[in-house]
Amino acid sequence: MADSNEGGITQREFTAFRNEMRENMQQQTELMRQMVELQMKHNNLESLVGRLDRTIEKLAARILPLEQSLSGNNEKTKYNRDLIWVLLLFVVGIASWKLKGG
Repeated sequence: MADSNEGGITQREFTAFRNEMRENMQQQTELMRQMVELQMKHNNLESLVGRLDRTIEKLAARILPLEQSLSGNNEKTKYNRDLIWVLLLFVVGIASWKLKGG
């Protein structure tokens, strides 16, 4: 009776099915564990990217004024440069006026 086919399936078929189901459930559990692990890694990477973006923005805010002052693109530097040219032209104008006999 242990291996009879009167009830639809045999004990051997049932045992094989149960073992297959157990194996499938173990695989599913392992896949779920891996999925949770990957989700945690993904969240950690997103957080890291956010922190790096903020750090880059802070560095850019600190570096931009330094670059401007070195290249002369700063407004204060432009004003000083223009003022020096105006004063230099004024001095040259007075000198040439004096040389002409004025």
